[in-house]
Amino acid sequence: MRIRIGYKKEVPLRFTSALDIQKIWERSFRRSELKISYSQGFHPQPKIQLGLPLPLGFISDDEQVDIWLEEEVSIQELTSMIPPNLPDGISITSINTIEQDQNPLVTTISVSEYGVKFWDTEFDLKSLQSCIENLLVQEEIIRTKRNNKQYNLRPLISDLNVRSNQVNDEVFPLQMTLVSKQNQMGRADEVMFALGYELNQFLIKRVKSY
Repeated sequence: MRIRIGYKKEVPLRFTSALDIQKIWERSFRRSELKISYSQGFHPQPKIQLGLPLPLGFISDDEQVDIWLEEEVSIQELTSMIPPNLPDGISITSINTIEQDQNPLVTTISVSEYGVKFWDTEFDLKSLQSCIENLLVQEEIIRTKRNNKQYNLRPLISDLNVRSNQVNDEVFPLQMTLVSKQNQMGRADEVMFALGYELNQFLIKRVKSY
């Protein structure tokens, strides 16, 4: 049985890596007494397949994970068994069964929407809008990856705009849509750096992936 779980990754786990998130799912299913299938070979691994990688420090309303079970279990049972065994910072939004041969999640996503909240509630929205306009007129926005290879960020930005004139704990006034393919990944934090902001000035949330 292959199930697909939609979930939110919230502030308490914003600095938890993808590998550790996978371990959280494995541990939570073990506590729920649900038997996960394992791969074959000398080093069997639990068949848990995360969706699009979420960078450290981000939160998300739209994470997904595929998990293979050894036994058939009803959605109603899964809905009641899993949540009590999850830590703070993960909340399930959906559980569905899918066909065994469906493509991996990461290969099906092409774009993602993000929201950005600023820790400084007094920041200037007009100044932000001006920075956005100056950024989007550029044909090239050269950024450097961790391996020191340079790339052009500009083609990976599909949309970037301000949608609110208020800032509080619930509002993410800067919205962006970025290309999110395996070999073409637009990172929201790199957009923020290109706008002139520092890492400690904002919080990024992935709103939706398509």
